[in-house]
Amino acid sequence: MILELLFTPIFGIIDGLISLIPVGSSMPGWAQDTANLLGIAMMFFPADVWAVCLANISLWQFGHIGWAVIEWIYKKIPGVD
Repeated sequence: MILELLFTPIFGIIDGLISLIPVGSSMPGWAQDTANLLGIAMMFFPADVWAVCLANISLWQFGHIGWAVIEWIYKKIPGVD
């Protein structure tokens, strides 16, 4: 429920952007294929599972980047090995 609360604004923005696409326009073939592939993926796992997976990957990446910055700053201090 907490994740749903956190991701509701993000999904709202995505839905809003999708609704800006005109109805009469045609999508390129690669975009239609991607949409079909995502539709098949959503049949097996609901959107909240995908949200948890993407959030987990993002948090780990930000954690590793943050730790790399901390180590870089730490090694710049003179006299510290």
